[in-house]
Amino acid sequence: MAIRKTKKSWWLTPLLAVVLIYAAFTFTAQSNELYILNLEIKQLEQKIAKEEEEKQRLMKERDEISSDESIEKIAREKLGMVKDGERVFVDTNK
Repeated sequence: MAIRKTKKSWWLTPLLAVVLIYAAFTFTAQSNELYILNLEIKQLEQKIAKEEEEKQRLMKERDEISSDESIEKIAREKLGMVKDGERVFVDTNK
């Protein structure tokens, strides 16, 4: 009877080998894809961190520019404006 079982289940060993080979290839391919995706995630996280730093810098700059002192400085230096009652002296030696 053992011989009959062996003859009937001869296909079980090759089938198991094919399944194991398929699983190995699938695992290898998915491991490679997972590795690439993890690298992309790290790169994106680094880019997000840089963008957050830039955002913080720009917000700080915006706050500094919108302050009264900064607005006054820009008006004086770039636009040549003065406050009421101020006298402007021009250096003619330059």
